[in-house]
Amino acid sequence: MLWRPRSILQLMLLGLITVVAPLCVAIFYTVETLDELAHQNQFANQQTISLTRSSQLFESSLLDLERRARQYLALGDNDLLDLFVHERDQLLTTLRQIESTLSDVQSNAGSSMRGTSRQLYDTLQKVPKSGNDIAKALALFEQLADGSAAFQGLVKNYVDQRLDELGRHADDIQQSLILMVALLAVLTFSFSLLLIHWINTPIKELKRQIRRLGSGDMSQEIRISGPAEVQMLGLQLEWLRTRLDELEKEKLQFLRHMSHELKTPLASLREGADLLAEGVAGELLEKQQEVVDIIQANSRELQRLIENLLDYNQLIHRQHLLREPLALKSVWQELIAAHQITIERKSLQVSLDGDVEQWSVDEKKFTAVLDNLMSNAVNYSPVQGRINIHWQVDQDTLRMDVANSGEMIPDVDKDKIFEPFYQGTNRRHGPIKGSGIGLSVARECMQAHGGSLSLVAHPVLAVCFRLQCPNMEKKQ
Repeated sequence: MLWRPRSILQLMLLGLITVVAPLCVAIFYTVETLDELAHQNQFANQQTISLTRSSQLFESSLLDLERRARQYLALGDNDLLDLFVHERDQLLTTLRQIESTLSDVQSNAGSSMRGTSRQLYDTLQKVPKSGNDIAKALALFEQLADGSAAFQGLVKNYVDQRLDELGRHADDIQQSLILMVALLAVLTFSFSLLLIHWINTPIKELKRQIRRLGSGDMSQEIRISGPAEVQMLGLQLEWLRTRLDELEKEKLQFLRHMSHELKTPLASLREGADLLAEGVAGELLEKQQEVVDIIQANSRELQRLIENLLDYNQLIHRQHLLREPLALKSVWQELIAAHQITIERKSLQVSLDGDVEQWSVDEKKFTAVLDNLMSNAVNYSPVQGRINIHWQVDQDTLRMDVANSGEMIPDVDKDKIFEPFYQGTNRRHGPIKGSGIGLSVARECMQAHGGSLSLVAHPVLAVCFRLQCPNMEKKQ
């Protein structure tokens, strides 16, 4: 099983080691390599200096040897011959030193020069007073000079060869250092990616779980693997999920109870108002009828606000849609009739126009959207205002515009009017102040349908909401 750090501290220490250890290895290897190269250079320099000095000494000894030989040939003094022998021995000693340095160079130059020096000694010992032996001795000196020149060439070639070897060795060291650095960089990068993966994976899981909690999904238990500190965060998130789930259940229970508690007296109130309007308790006077109409309108508006609250809670939990064909014109006529009292009281002109009869939607949620748009248009329109409702199909998408006259929505409100519980700066003309969630519920409903709800410009009227709903049957 692959070992993993158990804490963020271990991760940090491991990351530090990952960065520092290859650097230390590279420094140590570089120091050792450079030290070896320095020793080799030092040895080569000492060898070159020694060869140079020996070569100079060899040349000087060879000149002295020739001078002694010529003196002996000229004077015939045996002491000069003894000096010749002594200087020849020094020359041969220097030759052996040079040959020991050039031990790996195959050449017979040294042997030839030793043989020539012996011949020269033998010739000098037997020198008669004749020109032929002197000429022979001088010829031997020329052979020594030629051998010396060949030997100097060997020394020069040997020095050049050693310098070339040192240069190639330095190049090899440079290549090995580059290869080592590249290999260490690859290993460090690979291990760094592994550390990033160890750190990033639980962080991504934390972000995913937080987004899931933010979206209201409390169904899955939260388990986060990774360092101990991250696991502790996972446990805290699990505690938060459990707590939020409990609070959500309590909220749902509260809403169910409140809706029941509110709807029961509201139903009785609406039933009583309807009975009065129908004249069950007797004919009403004109002013009494106006009061009953106000009660009916306000009770219906109150019911719509309660249903908006319930719909908003349902949309948060993403309940499934039940799509079925809905007659658009009939729905609008029913909604206009439901707001007829306010429409007549404010003398509003309502126009209704569409080129498609029905559309596949969730009837309850889609009707709630239209009801919210109609309520906004009626309540925010001034006396003797206009409401224009138009829809058409464009590329398998229902596009519906609900526009009304009145005050234009300020720029400061345009980006916020779809937020839950936001109250715009425009004055509402209806009898009951809005809850601020009508447009939010409407947009959520349209997004659940795969569509959208937005505020657009209208060529004539001040306010226009555009609803777009795609044909999901064809997409399926």
